[in-house]
Amino acid sequence: MNTIMKAGKKKPVIRFCIGLFFILAAAAFCALFFRLRGSISVKPLQSAGFSESVYYLQKDPLWAGDRLGDSEFTMASSGCLTSCLTGVIKLTGIIIPELEAVNPGSLNRFFATHHVYDGAGNIQWKQLEAAIGRTVVTKSASEVTAGGLEMLLSQNICPIVRVRVKGLGSFHYVLITKSDGRQFWCMDPLNSEKQPVPLSQFGSRIYAVRYILPEGRDGDI
Repeated sequence: MNTIMKAGKKKPVIRFCIGLFFILAAAAFCALFFRLRGSISVKPLQSAGFSESVYYLQKDPLWAGDRLGDSEFTMASSGCLTSCLTGVIKLTGIIIPELEAVNPGSLNRFFATHHVYDGAGNIQWKQLEAAIGRTVVTKSASEVTAGGLEMLLSQNICPIVRVRVKGLGSFHYVLITKSDGRQFWCMDPLNSEKQPVPLSQFGSRIYAVRYILPEGRDGDI
């Protein structure tokens, strides 16, 4: 009799555990869906891009503590996009007469002088265009394909892409410099080893793309 009663008491506990498992599984799925929404998975089909590499780190001691314009944010905390733009300038040979040197610290000061940042340290693309005299194209993930990225690379255009750290973490920007037919390879401003990292390190998913058109072009590729 006692054995039967004990077995009866266990059933609600088992049902509760099963129900809790499904609730947690559903919550995890919803969290994953929320994190990945607005992104697209991209994998290259051919080789394209730059043979040389560039490495600019947002946490380099030379400029890590520099603020982004008048904001409270610094290069170390939020300078990934400025670092990527430095890579674009270096790789594509964009000439900016007022730029002291091609490095993130110098570019950050140039941006601050030309009011490229807003009050929160975000880059304002129209102000950037006016400052460097080039057209900037901004696209959401829904407007991008792997083939489109490869076409940009084949025309010596470096796409800057918004990703999530380790695929599911905070938003971050990296610079795609080449593809080898299997992977897109990027300059990651947070990679202290100063080596290209595969886009797969960010889940091979992108959330937005930014790129600077060659001189004299004001329409999209």
